[in-house]
Amino acid sequence: MTICIGALCADQQGREYKAVVVAADRMVTMGHMMEFEHDVPKILKVTEKVVILMAGDAIAGSSLARGVDSAFPNVAPSVVTVAEHSAALYANLRDKKIETDIFRPRGLTRQQFYEKQTAIPQQLAFALDQEVKNTNLGVEILVAGVDDSGSQLHVIGNPGNAYSDMRQIGFHAIGSGALHALQSLIGFGHTGARPLADAIFSVYASKRRAEAAPGVGRETDMAVIAEGGFKMLSSADMKELEAVYLESVKPLAKELKDRLKKLSVLQ
Repeated sequence: MTICIGALCADQQGREYKAVVVAADRMVTMGHMMEFEHDVPKILKVTEKVVILMAGDAIAGSSLARGVDSAFPNVAPSVVTVAEHSAALYANLRDKKIETDIFRPRGLTRQQFYEKQTAIPQQLAFALDQEVKNTNLGVEILVAGVDDSGSQLHVIGNPGNAYSDMRQIGFHAIGSGALHALQSLIGFGHTGARPLADAIFSVYASKRRAEAAPGVGRETDMAVIAEGGFKMLSSADMKELEAVYLESVKPLAKELKDRLKKLSVLQ
């Protein structure tokens, strides 16, 4: 239960698809039961130009984050390389969960099960196979960054192994507030050619609108990644964004109310 958003855009020099804006709340979910606001941002800097954001179960997510964070200590990988590693790590953690939760309590390994499947009662074999297929880490990942090919955004979900390239669309969101955020960005007509300032506002406004969804926290962290590197928005920046957002909403509401007063039934 959370919201994480990424949107490709132009950089400060106006070069299209050369920057990416990301945002996330601080709501944490544990065991699909407990939710609370945490002090640690969900935007994890892998390198100076690549970040990952995670939505879903905090324990599984932290395991993934540690694995990704420790994989590139002294190198500057491409965004695709980080996405590929994240997808492989996701699949590996899911395999371990299958082994631990499904087969080990039955005194089997996954390999033994499939080797001896014909000797197991058909109904039991089918049930175990379905459990394997339905196993889900309950985590989604956004990988965002900039490299020699420009700004990129990739998404990884169950069962791992692969990632989806979101460059053609130019934005994506994960978590329980994803639908609200995506509808908002669609409404803004966002593309990777949008100016950086416009993208920052669109992402912030979309995060605020996503707060209408269950489980989305009120706290907001945002960052911009461009060729110059990673930069978090300061608390002063966030206050200014909030003020601009509120100003953008209030005049529109007043204008609509004035127009509604002109309806014939109200005369």
